[in-house]
Amino acid sequence: MPALALAYPTDDGPFTCNQCHATDSVSGTEDWEGKGPHGFYAETTQKCEVCHTVHAAPGDSVLLLTGPTVSASCLNCHDGTGGVGPYHAIEARGGSVVASHTVETTTVVPGGSTELSEVLSCSSCHSVHRSGTVSPFYRDSGYAFASQQLTLSDCLLRSDVNTDTPDAFPVYGAQWCASCHDERHSQAASVNNHPVESSYSFGYGEVTSTPGAEGPARAWGSEEAALGGYILGMGQTNAGYVMAPADASPDGRVEARRAPLCMQCHEDARNVESTYTADYTGDDPAADNPLFLSFPHQATNPSFLVETDDDLCLNCHAVTLLP
Repeated sequence: MPALALAYPTDDGPFTCNQCHATDSVSGTEDWEGKGPHGFYAETTQKCEVCHTVHAAPGDSVLLLTGPTVSASCLNCHDGTGGVGPYHAIEARGGSVVASHTVETTTVVPGGSTELSEVLSCSSCHSVHRSGTVSPFYRDSGYAFASQQLTLSDCLLRSDVNTDTPDAFPVYGAQWCASCHDERHSQAASVNNHPVESSYSFGYGEVTSTPGAEGPARAWGSEEAALGGYILGMGQTNAGYVMAPADASPDGRVEARRAPLCMQCHEDARNVESTYTADYTGDDPAADNPLFLSFPHQATNPSFLVETDDDLCLNCHAVTLLP
């Protein structure tokens, strides 16, 4: 689900509602509408004070923030207690968390050959000042409170995640994940893993798929018409999770075939054979598919799997084509 920023606004706050929760994907006022305090700083903006208190920060805080850690400060807004946000949103809507990237507790990475230099925190993956981020991509969620929008976003994902090299990971793809989980990549030296895309420039936003004869199209947006029916990017469609065999299946899915991304197996739980719908505005939340948009923070399936059991494998390995 879209994260809820400024969860506790005041009448004298520096933002209007739309500046964090834009009602459409085209800003009518500021060029940072819908992006809150993260980036787009100018002489006339008043963003710094949202997170930093120059003279009255709590005694146990760091960097003049509102909390004792960076992550604790992030969760002052992105806490999910209203049912939206990366953490606690699943429980807030009656679900059960089965998998989680737990912050401020460990330096050990599952499938990582080395420990992190510091405990995993929000800033390990996110650049809160929008400095050095991956290329924007279509994501599943739209702007908070206006999810029926096809939204390009970098999600503040660091392009130097777990490295000192600027822009080492220009896109959100398999190599981005492998910056920490390197022993889960097919390039790992010590174990054999399922083949994974090795390119540093091919990611979530570059996956090209088509809905096929019966498959789902993108929930919102019409840019696929300009692409001749192709859908670019995995956001707001379930088409990218069902892959065509190497000899080009008649259904045409994933026409520009590449090795899979981590995210084509690990994402928010969903039924990939059914149409994507996640607007959270209807009377029947159970109709949303996926039901939650909390990946990669928390998930309802083990190991953040999109589907479980053989249902996951058969998305790509059709029974009729098995040797």
